[in-house]
Amino acid sequence: MAKAGFKSFLPSFITIAFELMQHWKRDYAHNNNIKKLDKTTEKLGTIENMLLRLEKKIQANRNLINRLQQILFVSLGANLILLLIILIKLLGLL
Repeated sequence: MAKAGFKSFLPSFITIAFELMQHWKRDYAHNNNIKKLDKTTEKLGTIENMLLRLEKKIQANRNLINRLQQILFVSLGANLILLLIILIKLLGLL
């Protein structure tokens, strides 16, 4: 009796296994045909763009610092000259 149940189960199992193999082959072929999206080039482009923008900002900040440094030296020089004139005036040498 157990052999009769096994014999009736075996043909249906073979067809199910065959169907599963066909679906698996088709899905595998489909996955290989799909163009794999490679996002590394897009990410590298974004990083390069961000680096260029950062370099431009760094250069602009360097220019601003140099300009402010020149303005500071000129104003310190003018303050020093005015301080000397005031000290000379206070001491009565002028």
